[in-house]
Amino acid sequence: MEKIKVFLVEDEFVIREGIKKHIDWENNGLELCGDAADGELAWAQIKELRPDIVITDIRMPFMDGLELSRHIRDEFPQTEIMVLSGHEEFEYAKECIRIGVSEYLLKPISREDLLAKVCVIADKLRAKKSEQTITEMDSRQPDRDMILKYLHFGSPDNAGDVVDSLIEASGDGMRSQMFRQYLTMDIYFAVTGYLDEIGVAKKDQESFAIDMSVIESYDSTVEALKELLKRACELRGEVRGLKHTEVVERVIKYVEEHYRDEELSLNQVADHVSFSANHLSTVFHQEYGISFVKYLTDYRMNMAKKLLRETSMRSSDVCYEVGYKDPHYFSSIFKKTQGMTPTQYREGKNPVEE
Repeated sequence: MEKIKVFLVEDEFVIREGIKKHIDWENNGLELCGDAADGELAWAQIKELRPDIVITDIRMPFMDGLELSRHIRDEFPQTEIMVLSGHEEFEYAKECIRIGVSEYLLKPISREDLLAKVCVIADKLRAKKSEQTITEMDSRQPDRDMILKYLHFGSPDNAGDVVDSLIEASGDGMRSQMFRQYLTMDIYFAVTGYLDEIGVAKKDQESFAIDMSVIESYDSTVEALKELLKRACELRGEVRGLKHTEVVERVIKYVEEHYRDEELSLNQVADHVSFSANHLSTVFHQEYGISFVKYLTDYRMNMAKKLLRETSMRSSDVCYEVGYKDPHYFSSIFKKTQGMTPTQYREGKNPVEE
């Protein structure tokens, strides 16, 4: 639970010490971040500490609680103000309402009742901060775009840079545990959505689950997010490698079945495996070490040599059998790739000297 910062202003020492020492602030999600004996001393500290809640007495020397409340309301309108008063005069209550204080409490008040009032306001503040955090995060589409771009194209080594950029873009948002929770879940859902997209089974995504206790500190949140993105990127590389190998195997099988088709082309094969021609060309070269066009030509030439060697088919018929419609063009390609004409190959001649 995110701690709510409370500042106490009370000129009576005994009352101030009693509130400070005998209320269990920490176990109620509260932090008593400071205290002062008068409004003037308090205002200097409040400007620096920026507490979420200020509990202040009305009557104090140098600067009373009403004047302090006006300063707070003018400069820090999001801060909640609780006024303690030993006076029941209507004018005090009326001025507090005009200023916009959250609670007007009459002394004496028990520590239990005071704590209960503070906790109610603290819960409202947490809810308001949560709404603000969600609104802020929802408005940051470039952040999600950055995550998705990294998941599609980034290197595992750059996971830290991506998280650092997200944190920098959030300003001081990472100081809030609610913000850390929202950011963590946002990245987690982006990762699992991407893993779905590339075909990773749900059971294989279970290891990406995040122990949400990491959001309790800034450092543990950062490390968890870096590790999450890095592992997703590494898995993407493994999946792509398997898929690309699969695709190339399908391409090779398709060529074996359709090499006789004179219309066979990279575009036709790309349609068959649901890749763009450019993407398939890149993947095929990466996996096989040569271009698709060279592979197809080499395959056709090898089939032509088999027919020339093992049958009595004429060269022109061999030409049609391996996917060429022009015997002259076939003969030219054969000579260029094999160093001899089809006839010379059949006769067992040595390659032609250029």
